[in-house]
Amino acid sequence: MNAILEQIQRHATALPLSSQAELLNYAVYLEQKARQKMLVTSNQARREGLAQALAQAVALNPFAEIADPVAWQREQRQDRALVGRNDAD
Repeated sequence: MNAILEQIQRHATALPLSSQAELLNYAVYLEQKARQKMLVTSNQARREGLAQALAQAVALNPFAEIADPVAWQREQRQDRALVGRNDAD
């Protein structure tokens, strides 16, 4: 067993039962605090990754060739014939 865990166990067994319960509550609190910190770090890394991806997309300028965005959007939204649906019966 880890030396620190052995020390905690030795000290915990020397405490009265009510203090052991308090120690357990504190251990659970510290565990939750560590999880929350990992979650915040994970979210922060995710945000940074998304910001970097967005910056790369802006640098690529994928819509540079579109002269008239409104005309392009209308063209994209036009109904197209569906194969097998518009055939004469």
